Amino acid sequence: MTAKCKVFAISSPGGHWIQLTRLCAGLEAKHEIVYALPDKLFRPKRAQKIYSVIDVSADDKWKLIPCAFQVGYILLKERPQVILSTGAAPGVVAIVLGKLLRIRTIWVDSIANVQKISRSGELVKNCADVFLTQWEHLSDQQQILFKGSVL
Repeated sequence: MTAKCKVFAISSPGGHWIQLTRLCAGLEAKHEIVYALPDKLFRPKRAQKIYSVIDVSADDKWKLIPCAFQVGYILLKERPQVILSTGAAPGVVAIVLGKLLRIRTIWVDSIANVQKISRSGELVKNCADVFLTQWEHLSDQQQILFKGSVL
């Protein structure tokens, strides 16, 4: 029997989290999913492993440092083969640290960004191994791919 691929799934709360959990619902049968989000109120279902990390936004960039330490600790402890994020800032931190640790990374830009790629997406566009948009007109089918929407 082969070991399941471990996926580290991280996002901000709210719509990012809803999209991430919908993506991961289809992955849980074949992969081990380790979740992280900045919300201690989330209750895991079944045997889900969930970490809480500090929330970060454009208004409080100083929180990037403690967030990076938390995410780095989780990555070193869990040793995932893949990082999956739907955004925002905690996902950026995970993607950047993942690249430094040579972990495969997947970014799925939020469906809320209809007119252009999100600010977080722009930060990881050149760093993520796979960058997906949920809007066909935002795809260039080279660096930014469209494969459908989550919601």
